Amino acid sequence: TFGQQCRSCLRVCRLRGRSPLCRTHLQCSSCSKPLFNARQTPHGCRLCQACVTGLLHEVEKRPCPGHTEACTLRDHHSEEDAGGGVEIEVSQATCFPDMATRREVAKLRVRCPNCDAGCSVQLEWARMDQHVQQSCDWHSLRCEQCKELILKKDMQRHTSSECRHRKETCDLCSQLVTHSEMETSHRNLQSDVCCPRFSARCPHCSERSTPMDRRGYVAHLSECPERPVECKYSHLGCRAMVRRSDLERHYRESVDSHLELMDSKLKQAAIAQQSPSAVPQSYVGSAAPAADGRDVADVKRRVGSVFEQFKKLQLKPKVLQSGGADLML
Repeated sequence: TFGQQCRSCLRVCRLRGRSPLCRTHLQCSSCSKPLFNARQTPHGCRLCQACVTGLLHEVEKRPCPGHTEACTLRDHHSEEDAGGGVEIEVSQATCFPDMATRREVAKLRVRCPNCDAGCSVQLEWARMDQHVQQSCDWHSLRCEQCKELILKKDMQRHTSSECRHRKETCDLCSQLVTHSEMETSHRNLQSDVCCPRFSARCPHCSERSTPMDRRGYVAHLSECPERPVECKYSHLGCRAMVRRSDLERHYRESVDSHLELMDSKLKQAAIAQQSPSAVPQSYVGSAAPAADGRDVADVKRRVGSVFEQFKKLQLKPKVLQSGGADLML
C-alpha cells in the first residue's frame, strides 16, 4: 500500500517533526515518523503499525517503546528522583487501533511517491494509493516481455517500438519473430533457422557472389574461396584457420611447424607403447592405445617409416618448398 511505501522513504510525504504538515500528535512516540495505521496503548501512547509489530511481542508484555512521560509510572517518592519510576509494559494484544488519529492522518496532503521521477501531484494520503496504481504516469511498471521497469507513460512506445522481445512479422515469410531474433538468426544466412525467403550475398565473398537463399548459401560454402577452413593437419595440433584460396600457400610456408607437430605426436606414441601403464595427457578422454604384441610391432614399423621420410625431407629443402612434405600419420 501507499502507507508502506511512504514509511519506507520519508521523502514521499515530507512529514517530519519540523514540517508544518505534520503535527506532533500525528508522530509515532517511538520513531517520530508519521502515524500510519496508528495504534494506541492503554496508557495513551500512540505508536505506528511498524513499531508495534517490530518492537512488541504478540502476547508477552515488554516495556513500551514510546518516549513520553506516560510510558513511565511514577509515585510521589520517585517524582523527586529523576531516575525513579517503573516502565509500563505492553504487548501487541493490549494496543488497539486509534481510529481518530488514522482519520486525521488520512486527510494530510502528501506528495506522490513518484515525485523524484517527475510527478508533481499532491493529494490526501487516503487517496494517494489509488492515484499511484491507476493514474500516475510516472509510476514504474514491469514489461511483461523483457521484464524491464518502464514508466507508465512510456509503456506503449516501449512495447511497440523499443522492447527487444516485441513480436514482429517477417515481411518475407509472414512468420512472427521476436525483434532480437530478426537480425541475429531469422535474417542471417549462417543461422539454421534463417527465413527460407531471405537472400543475401555470401558474408565471406560478398564482392564476388550474387544474392542467394539459405539453401544456396549452404551449397556455396563447399566451394567458397574466401571461407576460412581448418588446416588438414589440425589432428596434429595445427590451429590455423585459413581461407580456402590460401591453403596451398599455408602448407608450403608451414612445413617446419607441421613436421614438429608430427615429431611430437610420434614421440608420444612411442612412449605410450614402451610404457602401456603410463597414458599420456593427450590420450585422456580418448581411446587408449592397444598394448598387445602385434600393435606394438605395427606402431614401431610405422614410426620407423615416418622417421626415415622425415630424415629424407631434411636433406631435401627444395622438396619442402614445393609442398612435397604433406605427410600424414
